[in-house]
Amino acid sequence: MSHYSQHLADDTLAIFIFHGVIPEQRHRVRNYTRKHLESSAFAGVLDDLRANGHPVSMNDVIESSHGPASLPPRAFAVTFDDGFRNNLTVAAPMLHERRIPAAFYVTSGWVEQNTIGWIDQIEQAFEAVHTVCLQSSFETLNRAASTPEEKHALLTDIRAAVKFQTAIDPYDFAREVMTTLKYEPSPDPFLDQKMTWSEVAELAADPSHVVGGHGHTHRILAGLSDDELAGELDQCLSLLSRATGKSARHFSYPDGFAGCYSPPVIDALQRRGVECAPTAESGVNAPGADLFRLKRIFVV
Repeated sequence: MSHYSQHLADDTLAIFIFHGVIPEQRHRVRNYTRKHLESSAFAGVLDDLRANGHPVSMNDVIESSHGPASLPPRAFAVTFDDGFRNNLTVAAPMLHERRIPAAFYVTSGWVEQNTIGWIDQIEQAFEAVHTVCLQSSFETLNRAASTPEEKHALLTDIRAAVKFQTAIDPYDFAREVMTTLKYEPSPDPFLDQKMTWSEVAELAADPSHVVGGHGHTHRILAGLSDDELAGELDQCLSLLSRATGKSARHFSYPDGFAGCYSPPVIDALQRRGVECAPTAESGVNAPGADLFRLKRIFVV
């Protein structure tokens, strides 16, 4: 495990991005990207950061940009994307024990329906099916994979080919794969299960937690029409406000890399009262950094 405290400095803010925390890694194919950290590894990251830096909340980040208060030296913030239930059941107690605040960005439609992400569906099928023979609309992806290493390589190629193709619905692609493999996905309690709205409210009730939006269906916002963007944001923010009893000041862009957000997306968020939206672009943040273009560092 890397020492993530190497990213801390006296005059910058480091924001770390997590997705989930699980008791242990039980699969050979699923979670090969370490989207969900084992709890022992998560503890190591937190202890390293706590020993070498000063934890701040994303509310602190907003306040420091609006007034004379500045962030402490070697400041860092912890954030989670998507809304996995293990954020509440596994990660939150570990954060509380170490007095580290955190922000949780929730994909509202996934909470509503306990949706399995499109690539998670495919990972699950690849884990279950002994030999995958992919037959899809992407000819470059159509090959067999049997070993975990072959399946990892094919999954990586699928991510690269499908993820940022705004003309393609990734869930349609996942259904195509499920049909080919004759597999029906079901939520894994640790890797797929999302929080319920009552659990989101429980998370938000802790004063050390910030809960924000992460889209309604996790679509890449910059590729949407004006009407689609409005629907994606309005559904997400209204459901979030209803669950928490608070206006949503915080948001993170689904996927969040360059090209996933844009000036019109930022304008739409600002018009809806959002004050801060970090990206998933890698890096640290200098004082006065644009709150809608903050960089984050993936922890894997």
